[in-house]
Amino acid sequence: MKRRTLLSAAAVTAAAALTASPAPAATRPSTPSGATPAERADELLARMDTRDKAALVCCDFDAVAALGIPPLLFADASAGVRGETGVTAFPVPVAQAATFHPGLLGDMGAAIAEEARGKGFNSVLGPTVDLARTWRSGRTAEGMGEDPHTAGCLGAEIAAAMTAGHVATTVKHFSAYNQEYDRLTVDVRVSARALHETHHEPFRHVVDRVPHTSVMTSYPRVNGVYAPQNPDLIGDLKDVLGLEGYTVPDFMSGDDQVAAALAGMDLAGLGPDGVQISPGDAAALPADRLDDAARRILLTMFAGGLFDHPLPPPRETVSTPGHRELAREIAVHGTVLLANRDALLPLPEGAGVAVVGPAGADFVTGIEGSSWVEPGEWTTPLQAIRDRSGGHVSHTRGSLGDVPLDTVTASVLRTPGGEPGLAGAYHAGPGLEGDPVAAATAAGLDFEGAPVDGLPDVWSARWSGTLTAPADGPCRFSLLFSGRARLLLDGETAVEGVRPSRDFQFGPHTYPLHAVREFTAGQEVEVAVEYTNDGSFLGATDLRFGWQPESGIPGAAEAAGAADVAVVVVNRVAGENMDHASLALPGDQDALVRAVAAANPNTVVVLNTDGPVLMPWLDDVGAVVQAWYGGAEAGPALASVLYGDTDPAGRLPLTFPAGEDQGPGSTARTYPGENGAVHYDEGPDTGYRFYRRHGQEPLFPFGHGLSYTTYSYASLGLHHDTAAGDLVVGADVRNTGSRTGHEVVQVYVAPPGQGSAAPAALRAFRKVRLAPGARERVELRIPLTDLASWDGTAGERRLARGPYRVRVGRSSADLPLERTIALG
Repeated sequence: MKRRTLLSAAAVTAAAALTASPAPAATRPSTPSGATPAERADELLARMDTRDKAALVCCDFDAVAALGIPPLLFADASAGVRGETGVTAFPVPVAQAATFHPGLLGDMGAAIAEEARGKGFNSVLGPTVDLARTWRSGRTAEGMGEDPHTAGCLGAEIAAAMTAGHVATTVKHFSAYNQEYDRLTVDVRVSARALHETHHEPFRHVVDRVPHTSVMTSYPRVNGVYAPQNPDLIGDLKDVLGLEGYTVPDFMSGDDQVAAALAGMDLAGLGPDGVQISPGDAAALPADRLDDAARRILLTMFAGGLFDHPLPPPRETVSTPGHRELAREIAVHGTVLLANRDALLPLPEGAGVAVVGPAGADFVTGIEGSSWVEPGEWTTPLQAIRDRSGGHVSHTRGSLGDVPLDTVTASVLRTPGGEPGLAGAYHAGPGLEGDPVAAATAAGLDFEGAPVDGLPDVWSARWSGTLTAPADGPCRFSLLFSGRARLLLDGETAVEGVRPSRDFQFGPHTYPLHAVREFTAGQEVEVAVEYTNDGSFLGATDLRFGWQPESGIPGAAEAAGAADVAVVVVNRVAGENMDHASLALPGDQDALVRAVAAANPNTVVVLNTDGPVLMPWLDDVGAVVQAWYGGAEAGPALASVLYGDTDPAGRLPLTFPAGEDQGPGSTARTYPGENGAVHYDEGPDTGYRFYRRHGQEPLFPFGHGLSYTTYSYASLGLHHDTAAGDLVVGADVRNTGSRTGHEVVQVYVAPPGQGSAAPAALRAFRKVRLAPGARERVELRIPLTDLASWDGTAGERRLARGPYRVRVGRSSADLPLERTIALG
């Protein structure tokens, strides 16, 4: 059974709304002709007494209903309206970022706003513009990649469209939130320059575009102080970035909401159940602080149209054919063709295709947690390929993918004393230290709650014995748990890791760890499982030791060998409250790809993952497609790309490392931290800039993505538009191939004074569609404010004087055009 111990923001505010009576029309604030949202907020604030303001700050919407103030009704909605049925499941944010297509994402923002209102919500928790710092983060797919400019520009487009659709937006999470490990307590040690030039930068773009948005703060401590009660951090947001709307904390963040309110936190929680400050405490705030908080809340509500556009009655189904088509188009534009040896793709018409792997109903459509959206009735990739193919299509799973396996039963286990099962020794505390406080034989390890009586709140255990392998070949194992666990086989660690929870409330997926070993039939293997509930989320205690004793890989390889082409779908589950322990594909999926490629060199690998994985088989396969988690239209979108009905139009919003030692966060100090603190030693150089600075060669660079055609670049032009304050960059782009395709023109700029090896940063991009032989002059404008660097002495961004190196091309590593221009 899945635990559902926390209510979502949507649930608690919806529950509050059930008890709130709508304000009579006569008491609704009037709309003076030509009055701005700020003027209307001031007028209403002037009619509120201290109790009204404190009630508003504390989400007591009943108490202010007579003033005509509607309740704030929140819904998580970074990829669609979470927690509802009859809605559209859009691709996850990292797939959205891979589109490099602001127009499409603006359309998505409008569609989500429409569906949110149709389900009874007037406030959207999104977009999410957290940056990807390390491949280990389990929430990578909830953010918009590693580049601050890309995340900010795309997030701003979404937020503006949502606001125009009469919902309030809450951009999240401010700031420097880049790991799930110890996310509630970890102390992020980061320089002011890195904060302002990198981690704050996406929020700067959004606030510039939608200054009245609200912003949710992050979980970690930042330089020693929890984000929601950090006056320096909130000061950056309001005084430097210019936020006019309100701030709000995430659930369970920080440890002192009064301190948060004094530091600049405005709304005390995401609905009544998220508030841990009393109206009396709020009323005791300094008058100017309480006025500022209440005014910001009102301003966001007026600017978002919450007063003037009451919610319609909720509808069972708010998804439309147009929204589903938009979701399909976004999935197509976010699909990245990583490799395509000998033009294996697009697939030939009528070819016999062997589909291998979790490509049916077990295909992952979204990320577990706050961004999970139910896909409803949807067409799986397997069915979409069958529908599109003119030839025979077979399917063999070969691998179960990233799922927990069936429990290892007592029939194959023996304790050291020869009994069925495993011998368990239980200890007080997390470290398996001291004499056991209990001992018991376990027939199998599959429990929720303490497995024996009398254990303390924090305990540890070791179960040991032997396992008899029933067959020759690879044998898979899995551990599903909350806390910390390790599996040992013949005395060697097979897998170990940390999982605060086995899942995160919203979504069908779980977070197992996997191991694979080769055995012979009848082989006796020493087995030990170690576990502690220390570090589990909300005191959860659970463990399942599972296995798959017989492999499906030989059958999959046989099926692949009989086909013209093999399409292998592999996956990795990701989500909130988990980080990845390894960059490798989970379980036996690498072995599956190798076996299929050996049987059929015409093998296409589809990566249904949240981000990069190792690809030890890359040179053995014909093509690799990054599909991300594509939402409800993932199947038709993938089929259309595989068969060339559409161009694979996506580009990587993340650098794909060649090994686990690449990129920021490759040491204990920089991930997950030491003594409770994680150090951002990379400074402002995240992502591709880190790779450039340190001379690391990734597997695939940021911005990379192949097309079914080819392009050339020529005639780079630069000039400074002094009147507009813009750097204007122009280049000719030509489609030199025989098919229509999409190209993402990317402009990177390096500041003066750092030499030719300085990492340039993406400062502009545009996606263009070109027919065969067509040429387009692409002109891009870069505000000089986007080129400014943080001046810590002055406490502001300033433009350095000197020559700026401008490079243009199709990825961070493929920039054929280069010139310099003096600015400042």
